[in-house]
Formats: sequence, C-alpha cells, structure tokens
Amino acid sequence: MADLWTAIDEEAEPAVAQIAGDVALDLTIGVPAGHPLTQGCRLDNYLLLVASQLGQRRIPAVFGRKIHGNVSSLRVGPARYRADDVPPVMQVRASGQPEAPDWKEQVRHACAAAIDNDGLGTEAVLLDVAFAVSSLRNWTDLWKPTIDALGPLLGTDSSEAPWAPRDDRIVEVGLHRTTDDSVGHDVEIRAWWRLAKT
Repeated sequence: MADLWTAIDEEAEPAVAQIAGDVALDLTIGVPAGHPLTQGCRLDNYLLLVASQLGQRRIPAVFGRKIHGNVSSLRVGPARYRADDVPPVMQVRASGQPEAPDWKEQVRHACAAAIDNDGLGTEAVLLDVAFAVSSLRNWTDLWKPTIDALGPLLGTDSSEAPWAPRDDRIVEVGLHRTTDDSVGHDVEIRAWWRLAKT
C-alpha cells in the first residue's frame, strides 16, 4: 500500500486543493488473485485513513471496493448530490456517544429488525450508509461504531464480541454525509445493503 500513500501525498492532495467545494473519494483496493475478497482488508479502515489525511470537512462522500488485482487506486473529484430514490433497508436515529455500547445497541437493534437471517453465511456484502449530522460533528468518527453494530447483518465470530463483526465481508461500501443542524447531538442513519457472490 506504499504506492497508495505516495499517491495521496503527490497526487490526491494537490488535486483536492484544485477542487472548489466538496470532494468525493473513490478507493479501489487490489487483492491478490486466489485470496477471498471476504477475508481481510476492511475498507472503512483504509477510507478513514485517506479521509483523515485529506480533511474530512470537505468530504461528504467516500466509496471503496475490493477487487482481485495487483494495483490499488484512489480517485478524487467534485461531490455530486442526488436525492435518494430507493427507501433504506434500515433507518435509526441514534442518541448518545457513538463509542458507547448503548449507542451501538440502538444501531444493532435497528439492523436486527431490518433483516431476515440475511447476516448468516459468508457472502460478500455491498453496503451504503448515509449519515445526517450537525455541522459541528466529525462524521468520520461514526463510521467504525456504526459498522461495528451491524453484527446481525455481517455475523460475528463470537457471541461474546458483539461489536466485532465480520466486516471484511464488505466488498463495496459507500459512506455519505448530509448536514442537518436540527438533529443536534443525534445522528440519523440510513443504510442499504445486498448480498452478492464473490
């Protein structure tokens, strides 16, 4: 991944500086042929590192995917907004501190209510999550606790570790932010997902 970090320094940062307004990121991670896409390489971790380095305030949308190949790539461009035309599979308004178990339990409960054993198995997961947050919040801080609470969808390796889901099953992810100061300290979360064979 050294080439990716070089690309951030030498190409992505100058490109972002030339874009007026909000920026979208699109990251592709190359995984060696023969290695299952659903094992290892958690996309949200890579996206968080990239967004943090480039500055999360200007980034309302990030996209990531894993593919078989030897090359990883990062694209940046102007963010384009569009209205949702598909109802979310899951929707919840979470209150409290995202790092707290109570906050995660609100998301976990909504996830469990939205699925019908979809989380069982080892299939690849395609996931989109939209966050409505106040302008004062760093929305990237919500990515990990939200995905950690999707155990009913992703499955977990142990019932004693409910906040450690099989999130390496996510082979495509989109994370989206809208700013809404009326939510205060709460977070409105909407999520869409589907299962796909790899």
